[in-house]
Amino acid sequence: MVETQLNTMAVPGVERGFHMKEVIIALVSSSITILITSFFSYHFQLMKEIRNESVKYKSEILKKIYTPVLKILKAAVVAGEGYDGITKESLYEIDDIVKKNYELVDPELDAIIWSIKKEIRRDHYEDSLKLFDKNKKLFNHVELHFNFYRKQLGLPYNKRRI
Repeated sequence: MVETQLNTMAVPGVERGFHMKEVIIALVSSSITILITSFFSYHFQLMKEIRNESVKYKSEILKKIYTPVLKILKAAVVAGEGYDGITKESLYEIDDIVKKNYELVDPELDAIIWSIKKEIRRDHYEDSLKLFDKNKKLFNHVELHFNFYRKQLGLPYNKRRI
């Protein structure tokens, strides 16, 4: 009879240990699932925030730099004749836009404007009718970047200018 009692007591102990293993496995797998889900959620949220900041930054560049500068440059385009260049007054308008939003200006645009200003100071400071940017370096740069940012933002753009 003692032997029968021991056998019946051993069976419940084995079952209890078996259930404990299942509980531990369930807790560990749940914890791993939570960690993996948290990691991917954090990663995708971070990527979304970076993308949103990039869109905001590109939109700001387009609105504050390239759109107003392109308007000034397009005003210098003569129908039927094209673009011959800009006056120093137009360049100074562009330079004011650049100075107000300097943190958004790319170095190449800054260098182009700087070289035209240097040419004005060196050779033609008094001549207000002289045209600058006859090689269209400024015009082409602004038009290219205007269309590039419009494409990046999903706005209509001129495919031939990119």
